[in-house]
Amino acid sequence: MSQTSRDKLLDVTFAEVYRYGYHGASTAAILQKAGVPKGSMYHHFSSKQGMVLAMIEERLIPRVREFFDFEMRPDASAVEILTYSMKKIAHNSMLVQHGCPLHRLMFEMEGLDSEIAFACEREFVNLTDNLASVLLFGMKEGSIVDTDAQELAGYIIASSWGFLSRPMKHSSKAQFLKDSQRLLESIWM
Repeated sequence: MSQTSRDKLLDVTFAEVYRYGYHGASTAAILQKAGVPKGSMYHHFSSKQGMVLAMIEERLIPRVREFFDFEMRPDASAVEILTYSMKKIAHNSMLVQHGCPLHRLMFEMEGLDSEIAFACEREFVNLTDNLASVLLFGMKEGSIVDTDAQELAGYIIASSWGFLSRPMKHSSKAQFLKDSQRLLESIWM
């Protein structure tokens, strides 16, 4: 099944914004790489900003939720969920090489475009809430240090983003696993 022009635009927009940032991703490059005429873009989106907002909802957020899989599972302990999630992140070469696309866009757009920044922040809050649920479960199990789950979740996400933001020369699956293991061990009972 062939992709619609809208889907092509969203896929290429994700790739371009991830690689070059919002300001570095030119509309002309997006159109050319998607093989879509300018009129088609304006048929689907009122502007580059509108296209990026749609990309956040339809491409970036689903990927980030897949990358940072902090979801409760009835058959797993909190430690198992966290360990699984960190290993899953480490196995994603795109994340290890280029960092988290949500993190990159959120910090680029903070103070520059309130709509894009808000869409990114909303997903950060969602990730934090999901992780806080896992941490609360671990605290009740007695496997995770008893503290403010929301604050600890924010700390873990920020730390993970920091691990993923190393220069490429110093970034690897093994390094991320080592860093995340140290982080997790610091919160286990």
